[in-house]
Amino acid sequence: MTDPTEFIIKKLPYNLTSVAGLALVGKYFKRINLPALVDTAFPVRSGVANSDIFKSYLALLCQGKNAFDAVEALRGDDFARRSLGLGAVPSAPTLRQRMDACASSWFELAARINKQLLGLRISGSPIAFGLLPCGYMPLDLDTFAMDNGQTRKEGVGRTYAGVDGYCPFAAYLGTNGYCLELALRPGTQHSASESEYNFERVLPMACSLTPASLLVRVAAD
Repeated sequence: MTDPTEFIIKKLPYNLTSVAGLALVGKYFKRINLPALVDTAFPVRSGVANSDIFKSYLALLCQGKNAFDAVEALRGDDFARRSLGLGAVPSAPTLRQRMDACASSWFELAARINKQLLGLRISGSPIAFGLLPCGYMPLDLDTFAMDNGQTRKEGVGRTYAGVDGYCPFAAYLGTNGYCLELALRPGTQHSASESEYNFERVLPMACSLTPASLLVRVAAD
């Protein structure tokens, strides 16, 4: 019979956190100067700055969360606040109200932030998106079914895959799969419907990020 292992329990002089990865997210916010991008275009007279709204919600998305209530976990986490450079952490109602009120006007701003991130230089070199052996840079465009069955979310409908949900339009640059756009669309929308709008948005961004010739690959239905 083996005796139980004897464990030594100590109180550490520092706090542990489950969101250590947010330190890297905060570094990217600093590199692109997110407050200058957001607050210059969308200032507020009082309350939580819009850049803090952006930082808080992007931090949730980086953790695989999208519910507004999840931001409450950040409010009491000093490590998260300092890592992200937050002046204030919004409450769930504030986050919800600001996103509802400003989402449409922030649409183009989100694309600008993504372009800034993908245009960063790492150790003096641009991001290696990944060329094909033939020397072309692939730009992959496709839609896919996002299952949101058993929910009553706005836009949920019967998709071509036979499930209730959404039919997002995705654009990826390079063989390493860098996402240029992920446009959420109603589940009942046909894959080709309004796709020219996505082309108009994605192609100029792709051309600005790489000097290589593009090979646009569109998945067939």
